[in-house]
Order: sequence, then C-alpha cells, then structure tokens
Amino acid sequence: MSRGSPLLLPLSVAVLLLAMAAGVLWGTAEITWSERLAILLRSEDAPRGLSMIVWQWRIPRVLAVGMIGAGLTLAGLLMQTALRNPMADPYLMGVSSGASAAAVGAIIWFPASVTQTLGVPLIAFLGAAAAFLLTISLSTRRGRSLDPLVVILAGVAVSLMFQALTAFFLYVGDPHATRNAMGWLMGTAAGTDWHELPLLLVILVISLFLALRTASKLDATLLGDERAQSLGVNVGRIRVLVFFVTIALTGIAVAIAGIVGFVGLILPHMARLLVGARHRVLIPQAVILGAITLILVDLACRVLLAPEELPLGVLLALLAAPPFIYILRGMARVR
Repeated sequence: MSRGSPLLLPLSVAVLLLAMAAGVLWGTAEITWSERLAILLRSEDAPRGLSMIVWQWRIPRVLAVGMIGAGLTLAGLLMQTALRNPMADPYLMGVSSGASAAAVGAIIWFPASVTQTLGVPLIAFLGAAAAFLLTISLSTRRGRSLDPLVVILAGVAVSLMFQALTAFFLYVGDPHATRNAMGWLMGTAAGTDWHELPLLLVILVISLFLALRTASKLDATLLGDERAQSLGVNVGRIRVLVFFVTIALTGIAVAIAGIVGFVGLILPHMARLLVGARHRVLIPQAVILGAITLILVDLACRVLLAPEELPLGVLLALLAAPPFIYILRGMARVR
C-alpha cells in the first residue's frame, strides 16, 4: 500500500474496531465465548457479575482510553505544527505538571469529603488550566505575537516549578495518601466509568472539528510566519486556538487517566510517516492511530501481569523508546 493510499484510513478504522473489541472481550476475568456473546447482546442468560464487568468497567474504560489517545495525539500534532518544533508535545506547556500538582495536593491535603465532592479529575483540570495560563502570561509580550521559542522556555520553567511542588507534596504527605497519588501519577484508566465520557467526547469532537476547519491554515503555518502571513493566515490567532485546544484535550486526559506521556510526542510522527504532512489527511489518521495505540497498550497493562495491573505510563514509556530513537535518527539524517 502506497503512502497516503485512500485505503489506509478505512483500514485504520477497521483496526480500531478490532482493538476496541479486543479491549472489551479480553481481560483478567475468564469469560467463555458464549458468555461474551450473551453479555454483549444483553441476554437474560448472561452471568450478572460478568455482565457488570463488561458493561460497567471494560466498555467505558476502552472508550475513555481510545478518546484520550486520540485527543493527546491531536494535541501533540497541533503543538508540533503551531510551534514548528518536532519535539513539542501536549505536556510542553506545563499542563501535566500543573494537573499533577493540583491532584496530588488534593489527594494528600484535602479532606476526603472535598475530593469526593469536587472530584480529583476536576481539581486536576483546574491545575492544568492554571499552568497553561501561567505559561501564556510568561510568553506574552505587549504588542507582539507569541514567540514559539519563548513559549517552549516558559513551559519548561512552569513544568519545573509544578514538578517541584508535586515532589514536595509527596515528600511531606501521609504514606498511604502518597501511594494513591503515585499510582495516579504513573497513569491509569482503572475506575473509569460512564459519567466521565460525555465531557471527554464533547471536547474531542469540538477540537477535531476546529482542527479540520483550520487544516489549510495549519499547512501554511509550516512554511514559516512570514510566508504564512503573506498568504493571509493570522499565525498568532492559529497559535492561540491551538493552545486552547491543547489545554482542553490534555487537561481532561490528565484528569481522567493521570500522566500518559509519549502519545502526543511519538504518534503524530508515525502518522506523518504513513500519510505525509497535509493536515486534511494527517489529522484523521493521527487521531485513529492514537486511539488504537492507547487501547492496545491499556489492554496489555491489564493482562500482562494479571491479576496485577501495570501503570499505563510505564508501559507506554517502554514501548515509545524504539520509535522515538528511530525518529531522532531520521531527523539527524535530514540535517
């Protein structure tokens, strides 16, 4: 199949459906094929306990990690385009560090009644938004558009500050609460339920719509600020749009699944290798590739050390190393 083949996208959708089916049908609980069929069809003969495992735990978890993978990949793709930096990813602007500090602080310091009322995901999202706004405020110069290099440096500074705050919380916190916080920091989709999906879906759909609507302008942005502006593209406005899409996608992803690294950094490059850099084609391919990857990695986390579960972030880091090295070597050859 040639690069950018029209068959690639339908094939990717088929692989995504198979990955979703695998995520729903396989796990630590032993279920026969007849029981699986009965459960999916909501038959009265389906074992009640196993039916609850599939419908209340596995299906929402698969849908959540699929949308999180798609969202983080889209955010990484947009960041790399807007900043024209192949090493940019959704966590570049301190978003994950802000979410981590807020969530860890809530888990360790807030009374259980507060965290149960507000929810750790909402607290993490607010932390991500605060870090993003701080990064933007540090990057903004009066009367000037955002400088990509300044944004990156500001993001690094904000990340370091919130990482230090998180480390302080973990050091002085109660050991039991610290253990819970560490589990969240390493990334996990365990405990995901249906009520977390609507907001995630709305944010993903709106972000995807905005990205596709500005696909041609994103193509022009890759030519450089001056050439893009000569073509009538408001580069500053495109960057602001990308930043707000990134905070929304990354904030909700971190809020639900904790820190899930490397998805937004690696998968946009893998999608470019498949279909090229034209965003009208690249965006759908990257989104589907992100969903497939995170669903399969989450499935592996559940079954490799069953009944124990591997942290999502740990396995992702292990699997991301080879393609990351390959991409770096390719960039070195180009230079």
